[in-house]
Amino acid sequence: MRTHSPDGFRKSLLRRRKAAVHRVDSREMQIESITNQGLRRKGNEDRYLVNALDNGRALLVIADGMGGHAAGEVAAQLAVDSFERFSPPDHDIGTELAKRMEEAHGRILEYSLGALSFKGMGTTLTALFINGRSAFWAHVGDTRIYLFHKGSLTQVTDDHTIPGRLLKRGEITREQARFHPYGNVLTRCAGCERHEPDSGTFDLAPGDLVLLSSDGLHDLMGDEQIAAILRADIPLREKLDSMISVCLEAGGRDNITGVLAAI
Repeated sequence: MRTHSPDGFRKSLLRRRKAAVHRVDSREMQIESITNQGLRRKGNEDRYLVNALDNGRALLVIADGMGGHAAGEVAAQLAVDSFERFSPPDHDIGTELAKRMEEAHGRILEYSLGALSFKGMGTTLTALFINGRSAFWAHVGDTRIYLFHKGSLTQVTDDHTIPGRLLKRGEITREQARFHPYGNVLTRCAGCERHEPDSGTFDLAPGDLVLLSSDGLHDLMGDEQIAAILRADIPLREKLDSMISVCLEAGGRDNITGVLAAI
């Protein structure tokens, strides 16, 4: 079994940490992303990756880690790093995304077994690959993908949480799920015993917006609030800035991260 130095990894993590703001602008699409520590956390356990390729293709990844003593940061970084060199095949993109999800899970387990301070760490992980007018996704945890199409907002992914399960069964409403006392209890995550991802595809059209968010964002904003900001005639950067402001005004109790793509 390989062993790992927690201090050494954390120093490396700080060197490789993504900038708080990321912008991609091309003729095919525009992508903006942002992360904020929030008002109550001592660190930021959210991580994201934006990799814009040619011919209207892009990879977007978001992860929200969990675990004490910075282990959440490590788990999220390991997960995102598993997609760093993602090279999409000509076909079966969904299968390739699922393989990277499994790789992320394996890497987190390896590190958690190699150092006591990493034991029990895990992370949500949501990956989206845009290929022209098609989107392929894989997901575990409660980070989310939203599609904003013709003025209507749809949550693409399901939350792997207790209220997420109840919502899917029709036992509670979306608003009840949002304020459920066990909303932060994950039933699946990368690094957890149950880690199998959901996956799927959806179509895109010119003018669509796609949002990836951590729970620090969507737990403090209702669907109508998110939709209203996406509907506003302002640049993508201002849309994300507005979401951060709403969350901070609502208490900013968690790290807040959003990745927003305009098709």
